[in-house]
Amino acid sequence: MGYADRDYFREGAARRPPGRLAGAPVVKWLLFLNIGVFLVGIFLNWAVTFGQLGAFTIREGLFGFQVWRLITFQFLHANLGHLLFNSIAIYFFGAFVEQQLRSRAFLVFYLLCGVAGALGYATLVSVSNAYDDVGVVGASAGIFGILAVAAMIAPDMRVQLLFPPVTLTMRLLAILMLAYGVLVVLAGGPNAGGEAGHLGGALAGFLLWKIPVLRGLLGRPGRSGGGDSKKRPAFQIRIAKRGKVYQKKLRPQSTITQLESSEVDRILDKINEHGLQSLTGEERELLARAGKK
Repeated sequence: MGYADRDYFREGAARRPPGRLAGAPVVKWLLFLNIGVFLVGIFLNWAVTFGQLGAFTIREGLFGFQVWRLITFQFLHANLGHLLFNSIAIYFFGAFVEQQLRSRAFLVFYLLCGVAGALGYATLVSVSNAYDDVGVVGASAGIFGILAVAAMIAPDMRVQLLFPPVTLTMRLLAILMLAYGVLVVLAGGPNAGGEAGHLGGALAGFLLWKIPVLRGLLGRPGRSGGGDSKKRPAFQIRIAKRGKVYQKKLRPQSTITQLESSEVDRILDKINEHGLQSLTGEERELLARAGKK
């Protein structure tokens, strides 16, 4: 699909901006599961049971070979505030990252970052006698992995915080949150184990995105079947047609290659979803070249 074929480039086309969760089904299910598990635990008085069976501890999760805890702890939350903060983060940042990746690859990415968070907690507790193996719950490790990737995809995108009410770039927000986690861990402050989990999730997100081998492996779940699946690059950008009917148009002649044309499609989708402020310098340069006849 060329950029001249898009309905929002046609004269007189109706412009209806998509919702924030458009193209992010995994984020929707993560929100449903996190909220649903919390409510079931509250109303059926199963919160303690869920914690006993699903929270991650070194004693049970690793030494006890209860490996399911590496996943289940990611859907448990200590209290309403914990759930609310994580749900807001998944809603805003998770939807943005999933829209840049195929959904199945995003799900694997999210869960792996959560597993890395559990291992980060385990590392801190194992190397220091100052911490007891009290266990860890929450979606924060996966969220920090998402935050790390979002800061690399769109470092200059503006983010307006609810509290405090300030506007930061995505890069600065990620740096501040990671710096706080490092400070708490080094100082042995409250929730140092949880912050170690945050750092583990962020490190996993960074490595999964930056290392070509890991990025290629993670891209496999996102590839659809078909004879050309082997030609698809890892983390291929997801373009959802949403049932639109496209008309043939005369395409402008440009100096960009076919590969760059596909990249232009992705950039235009990104503009439609998040605005011009989300583009990186390289994306702006490519879009400018594509506009030259």
